[in-house]
Amino acid sequence: MIKLITLAFLFSINSWSADLYLFNQNGKLDDYFSKSILSGDLKPDEKIYLSDKEVIFKEVLGKGNTTLILKVYDNEKKKEYALRLPHGNEKMNYDIMDGKRYLNYSYEGYQELLDSELPIPKIHSYHKGSYMVVDMVDHDFTMQTFFARNEYIDLDLKMKAVESLKEFAKKVSIFETIGDFHFEQLVYSIKNDKWTLLDWASPHKLARITGSEIIFKEEHLMRNNFMMKENGELLRVENSNGKNVAVHRPITDFEKNTFDELREIIENERSIISASDALELERIKSRLAEITDYKKVLKVYSELDNIHMGSFFTLLQRDFINNHLQKFPRGSVNTEELEIIFSKFGKFTPFYFSQFAEKIIESIDGLEAFMYLYNMMNKIGLDEEFEDDISLAIAKHLERIISNSVHEASVLKMITTLKDDFGLINYRSREILARADELLKPATSCRDNIKSFF
Repeated sequence: MIKLITLAFLFSINSWSADLYLFNQNGKLDDYFSKSILSGDLKPDEKIYLSDKEVIFKEVLGKGNTTLILKVYDNEKKKEYALRLPHGNEKMNYDIMDGKRYLNYSYEGYQELLDSELPIPKIHSYHKGSYMVVDMVDHDFTMQTFFARNEYIDLDLKMKAVESLKEFAKKVSIFETIGDFHFEQLVYSIKNDKWTLLDWASPHKLARITGSEIIFKEEHLMRNNFMMKENGELLRVENSNGKNVAVHRPITDFEKNTFDELREIIENERSIISASDALELERIKSRLAEITDYKKVLKVYSELDNIHMGSFFTLLQRDFINNHLQKFPRGSVNTEELEIIFSKFGKFTPFYFSQFAEKIIESIDGLEAFMYLYNMMNKIGLDEEFEDDISLAIAKHLERIISNSVHEASVLKMITTLKDDFGLINYRSREILARADELLKPATSCRDNIKSFF
């Protein structure tokens, strides 16, 4: 009788408490979390516990090779969101680690697209390798379905969607590539008459000249040669061998003509932007020529927008390195000021970044700013020609940088990181790091602060 009661109790718990905890007790993502979702054990209106909050599960929106997308409801914000989770597809040789990498690539590629004012869903929260909470995007079809089923779409709607697609093409004209772009990533809302880039990875590449490649590649068009159902699924039939195979179709004149129009629109828009870039660059040079105060120099750069061709940023970087970096006093530049530079100068190539890094080290004020720069070195990469010079510059200024930093836990962690690095940290720098405890400023207590006040 006791056993029966126990079993009944356990059954009742499972029947009403199938909430999903994404993380285990050690704070790590449970790599097998998707089982309860895909098996149907997780029911609508049950909870999903994220790293810092809970959301209400509503339904599965989609499942790809690397991502599982759920509709969830946030009780605090009274709003529905899309919860993107890492996932694998064993049939296509993708595992959970591929899903985690793709999730991280999506986040890494987000800011550049946002700064370029492309229509994309906003990311509201992100936990590395674990999840992203993003805006829901209502849509009726993808670009893939639109092209493949164009002969079945009402003519007025088709022309309306094409005009909207042309507007999207203007906005995306500054890009030569967007990470992992294909026709399925671009979706259209009839109600809003708007195309939205729903998904992406990283990195992206800006176009340098008018004739640079466009994000709509001919291979995208030619690969979209299968018949599709209205819901966007491939139409399959059984062949003579009893296998379900996709049905091929010819690429229509409408698709080819639309594709050609998109290329022409993008090239025209690039010509307009290039002409504007040339004027803007001359205006900036003229303003900066009269300025000697480095803070005023930074203010000029901080006012720049981010919608420019790649060549604009290259010329901007070169002018800054050759003519204005020398205006930055020794030990003056903090982390926030470095962030302005990296947010307004586009992507540095290793060549120009190496020149910038070698010269800016002298102006770095403390260890926090230095570590920001050091991490960017690892992220962007250095030109081999400059690596020894940068290593010597670090050794030359490291003692001053450490001496200008406070003895606290975060700083000690930075020093440990540098000690463990065997790349740019040469023997001279290691000798300085070994004396870090005696070089660092002592941390001030509340009592000391009160005394200094009086």
